[in-house]
Amino acid sequence: RTRTSESIPRRLLREGKVHLLPVYAVMRLSDLAREGIENSGSYRFADHIYRNEPSGRLGVGRALDAVLLRMRGARSMRNRFHHTQREIVAAARALAARGVTSTAADAPFRVLSVPCGIARDLALAARQIEREFPDLYARSTFFGVDLDPTPLRLSRELARGVTGADDHFVFTTGDALDATAFPSDLDVIVSTGLGEFLDDKLLVRLYTNCHDHLRAGGTLVTSGMQADRVADYLMRQLAELHTHYRRGDEMARWLHAAGFHEVSTRQDDVGLQTLVVARKFDRRRPGKPNAS
Repeated sequence: RTRTSESIPRRLLREGKVHLLPVYAVMRLSDLAREGIENSGSYRFADHIYRNEPSGRLGVGRALDAVLLRMRGARSMRNRFHHTQREIVAAARALAARGVTSTAADAPFRVLSVPCGIARDLALAARQIEREFPDLYARSTFFGVDLDPTPLRLSRELARGVTGADDHFVFTTGDALDATAFPSDLDVIVSTGLGEFLDDKLLVRLYTNCHDHLRAGGTLVTSGMQADRVADYLMRQLAELHTHYRRGDEMARWLHAAGFHEVSTRQDDVGLQTLVVARKFDRRRPGKPNAS
């Protein structure tokens, strides 16, 4: 959490930003904005955006919530949510295809989300894999690691509700910056939302932890944000939510520094989110890896 003031209204008064006080009061009617203000974003804030279901106090709060969910920043965050699911399923599809003609037919499929928050993308991707590749799903394990035990509990409940059981899910308390919190031999690691709150040195540390715990040929799925002028102003002034914004080339540089050779980046259709896939070099393949 990046919030430092005990009272946002008192800080606004102290800084002479009286014009923001009515904005602050109205914004708190929205469940999304209130969560952002009180907890500097948080896992509930992100999950609210991913679910895309407006709610709030009174009709005004619900209407405001709907407006906020249609803003560019929220739409861009949902794009990263869909990005992670697509890449998890794509990795499963590739492993299932290799299994037709190789020993990969018996290989396990191991996916980690770190920090996982409420692991909605993990649960939905697992459900799709179960439907499309039941044999592979039977050999799959989906891990979630987070510092806060509450989203881990909520993730277990969500996994049980989405897939009908949670025996393929393992949720544990741990720090994404602590290498010992990571399971080993992973096929896919998903890490979104944390990098925006890390400086460059800590970001490389996170990426290095991911690289070291992937199998050869494994994939890191991540993302980075660009600033939206209106959303950034409101987050900084009303929620003290301060983030690091990075371009695709900057993210690729730090991923290369962490050991990834193959890095692909693309902008989402909103233009605020850089969607990233980084692959750990498979030494069994001939030739030199490409970076883009």
